Amino acid sequence: DDKFMTEAAMIKTNEEIINLLTPDKKLVSEILEFAKKQNFVKFLDLMKPETNIHLTLENLKSVNKKLAVFTNRGSSLEYLLKHFNMHQYFDFLVNSFAVSKPKPDPEGLIKILNFFGKKPENAIFIGDSINDYTPAKSTGTFFVSYKNKDLDAPVIDDHLKIMEYV
Repeated sequence: DDKFMTEAAMIKTNEEIINLLTPDKKLVSEILEFAKKQNFVKFLDLMKPETNIHLTLENLKSVNKKLAVFTNRGSSLEYLLKHFNMHQYFDFLVNSFAVSKPKPDPEGLIKILNFFGKKPENAIFIGDSINDYTPAKSTGTFFVSYKNKDLDAPVIDDHLKIMEYV
């Protein structure tokens, strides 16, 4: 159904999404090859950053917090962050190409914790989906849900509210 496909598109890798659309492995391969040749930069102007995200990132950096991204997004992550002038806030990026198993597997979160030399109990994972919640829960990392009341976690509806948990 449409709601399922929309939710799947928000939390899955490109390959996982395409596999939902067709069981034909040859077609999946052709679509992925086609996608590799596309310049997704042309779609960035259709996106809009969440309210207060820049101010929140500035506030976190001003109190010397180390920040990372763990996403199932692929190669578009870096140019997306640059396009929206956010790249300078992040110390480490983990996209779907940096792991052998994407979210909800905790591999990327473990990479981040290891990179910073942090234990799970000394980190906060902010996310909006079950694919974010699952790796946090499995590693014992404190999780804050962004606008998703369906997860067993504190919920914030404005990024600035993360400062209450820092």
